[in-house]
Amino acid sequence: MERERSNVALYFNSASARNMDGSLAVKCTHSGQGFMFFFLQLMMLFSGAKIYKLDCVDIAVLKNSGSCSKKVSASFEDSCSGIVDEDDYLTEAFRTEVQKSYLSNEWASYIQCVGQKFRGGSPEFRDKLRKYAIEVGFSFVFIRNDWDRVHAVCSNWGTEGCDWNVRGYVSPANGCFIIGELNNVHSCKGVLRKQKHELLGSKIVKTCIEEDISYNLSLKPREIISKFKSAYGFDISYKVAWKEKQKAREMIYGSEADSFNKLTWYREAVFETNQGSSFVLEVDPSSNRFQRLFLAYAGCVKGFEFCLPVLFVDGTFGKSVYKGQILCATGKNGNHARFFPLAMCVCDSETDANWSFFFQHLKSLLEPQGRLITFISDRGVGLLSAFDKIFPGNPHLFCYKHLVHNLMSKYNGKGSSVLKDDVKKKFFELAYSCTEKEYRFHLRELREVGGADIIDPFLADLSLQNWCRAFFPRCRYGIMANSVAESFNAWFAVEREMPVYTMLDQTRIRVMQMMGERRDEAQHWTSQLTPVMEGRLKEGMDTTTIS
Repeated sequence: MERERSNVALYFNSASARNMDGSLAVKCTHSGQGFMFFFLQLMMLFSGAKIYKLDCVDIAVLKNSGSCSKKVSASFEDSCSGIVDEDDYLTEAFRTEVQKSYLSNEWASYIQCVGQKFRGGSPEFRDKLRKYAIEVGFSFVFIRNDWDRVHAVCSNWGTEGCDWNVRGYVSPANGCFIIGELNNVHSCKGVLRKQKHELLGSKIVKTCIEEDISYNLSLKPREIISKFKSAYGFDISYKVAWKEKQKAREMIYGSEADSFNKLTWYREAVFETNQGSSFVLEVDPSSNRFQRLFLAYAGCVKGFEFCLPVLFVDGTFGKSVYKGQILCATGKNGNHARFFPLAMCVCDSETDANWSFFFQHLKSLLEPQGRLITFISDRGVGLLSAFDKIFPGNPHLFCYKHLVHNLMSKYNGKGSSVLKDDVKKKFFELAYSCTEKEYRFHLRELREVGGADIIDPFLADLSLQNWCRAFFPRCRYGIMANSVAESFNAWFAVEREMPVYTMLDQTRIRVMQMMGERRDEAQHWTSQLTPVMEGRLKEGMDTTTIS
């Protein structure tokens, strides 16, 4: 038999192609093209050999170039399944799809036989029974569901008379749950694993990805849905994902209510182990409910004496069940590129009263140091009025980036992106003006580009000494933005999702680790200045020398 189109030649003569031992010898030549057709012909050859009841076939495969030859001996049994795997010769598009293995595959072995023991008692049995039903693909109902005895039947027991059922009891000797009766064969229809199952609730999902949440508390419900689908092959709803995240978080870090109850103990522990710390806890006198707290560790207060006399104050939102606000005061250490946490306040919202509470206790920490502190803020709600009352003589710089954002909001729907970019550029030149004359010049340009009807009302609400470099009364230390506070907020973003007690303690641990790492790093410094400032000094000297 010869096929020129496929460039494959098969020679099969049952009389002349037999070997001396009675086996069949086949000679095949090919040029490397049309190999799919060659494979199909081999399949026909194997089938024919089985019909003739041949035990062995010798196949010689030769390339036309004569550079390669191969002889293979294949044995035939009653089933040809072990002879050749056709997927080895098919292209990717035609290969048999390999079924993906999921972590839930082992659930099918959770319920096995009479006498099987569950050391976790009836709770463990119920959990594994649900997982078993989900993986196998059926539903069940409890006929009896007590702490010591459980009897479950297939949900089709009443409609189709399905015989599946399981019955068990808790052994009084060791507390193990033991299966006493099991009919593990379904006589109903529709036992099939599905991507969605009515038993797949938050209790099941919680036990499956509890470890993932402990490593990454910031997982969003949609990310949980995707991870669960990839790992277990089941679809869960957004509501189930959100509930199981809350339950898993509560199991790991405790409940929110218990967390507030631990604050009194935590305050005493801070005073005992870190003397000189400030921990003020306020509660409602009538109901004894939490109102707000102020916390500054003694190590942070002492360390701030060696930082720049600058504090970045900002408020960020909590992400726990009760939300709330976290007010922070963050410094900048001698290396000039790293934040230094000083104090924080946990409260319900950014109000004048809460900011006053925060600033009042912050002032009691700063006054003994005898330094004039420059504050940088984003003009948060309630911050300005509270600051003017508590720190009336301290320099206060408004964050340039927040001012730009507020200015751009005035042009929503009123101008193109090109106009906004021009306004940003002109406002940058205005804010960074070094002299009053330069300020006047850039102000005229900004009013021409941005329109006086928008620029004038916006600047009227801002005091020049709070945002323009030419009019700032004290040293700014090269700072014009509140980026350090934003960095600190991002630094403990995961902790903000924890209950309040856990958040404070985990933040304390991270601060201690950070200080320890910086101390070890500083042991290797060889110059009087910190590495960042030493580099800037050398860069400035080199620039001066070249010019």
